[in-house]
Amino acid sequence: MIFSRKLLKETITSVQKLIKHDLNIVTADKYIISVKAGNGGTGLARYNGCGGYGGNVYFVAKPNVAFTDIKRKLKSKMKIRADPGVSANKLGLIGAHGKHEYFEVPIGIEVVDRENNTLIARCSRPFNKYLIARGGEGGSANTGYKGLPGQALEIEVHLKLRPNIGLLGFPNAGKSTILKAFVPEKSVKIADYPFTTVNPQVAFWNSSTPSTSSTSPLAENFTVSLADLPGIIEGASRNRGRGYQFLKHLEYADIVLMVVDCQGFQLKNELDCPFRTPLESIALLNKEVENYDKKLAKKPIVLVLNKIDLLESDESRDNIQSLQNLLKTKNWWMGLPEEFRPTIPMRFENVIQLSAKSGKIEELQKVLTGLRHHIHALTDVPENSNFEEKPRKKRLL
Repeated sequence: MIFSRKLLKETITSVQKLIKHDLNIVTADKYIISVKAGNGGTGLARYNGCGGYGGNVYFVAKPNVAFTDIKRKLKSKMKIRADPGVSANKLGLIGAHGKHEYFEVPIGIEVVDRENNTLIARCSRPFNKYLIARGGEGGSANTGYKGLPGQALEIEVHLKLRPNIGLLGFPNAGKSTILKAFVPEKSVKIADYPFTTVNPQVAFWNSSTPSTSSTSPLAENFTVSLADLPGIIEGASRNRGRGYQFLKHLEYADIVLMVVDCQGFQLKNELDCPFRTPLESIALLNKEVENYDKKLAKKPIVLVLNKIDLLESDESRDNIQSLQNLLKTKNWWMGLPEEFRPTIPMRFENVIQLSAKSGKIEELQKVLTGLRHHIHALTDVPENSNFEEKPRKKRLL
């Protein structure tokens, strides 16, 4: 996809408004909110009076709302309430309906019912209103003139990034270094210890920046967004580590960029912490991703064998070349022990050796750009025409 400079500026601005952080770092991507729709008003049996319906709770998707604005608007109480319906009386046999509560949220958030882990709404359309909780029915002959309670539920509100490219890997594989190589002017924390990245961060790479050679066939002006996620660790699907919770930001990524240390991986230099070869690392990452969401393992994936500058012997370099050739085949996983074999083996669109530290990533830029041009952006399932009156209940994977 080709972007004009104006569109690039608008895209960057929209993300900055959503994240509301000078460095485009996501400091919060989930809130828990207590939601209560209004109770129905009491009816009046003697005169067949009807109480008013309780107010509904709606979320309204707005383009200029930041995710952190949710907590600010709720003043950290994290409660949303709609008004109850008015009870019937002798002077007013039909009670007025309670006032609906309209709460503004950023475009793209997802609302999940915590009790049964179901998706209530995906707020994907600007200025649409989404029913989150329905008000109770007013008292009448049908209810024994008792007002019915409005829906009360505890919800999770999720921010999910939608990057063109999402970076995935074990800690200290060099994801942040690759991000820095794409966007040299961005402030990125880089260190030689695990978990340097503690929050997702977004950067924008424009092909007209100095990071691309003037003789490159990619000299046309376009941009892609990249999201660097905290590293996951082996056993993340069993609640080890923190990075696993950030995999949700890959759900809408066009391309997954898997980064692996070509020397292998060991979280800590301790006896009870096993060393994993590069091939084992790839297979374990594959397994952790498929345990989170099988669809992620089927996304277009480019694999980077990073830190080749640290390979000191010809034998080591030959081994990495052999590994690169193996990973380009369908059955790259067949030689691994049973406990390492993924159920849904990834198929890599390309496998690249590089040293992100050197900043020489022209081959990677070319591969990612070519792949991006051939991918159509995902579209949401069309919204139900009466969505405002009936919330969707879609089981989460």
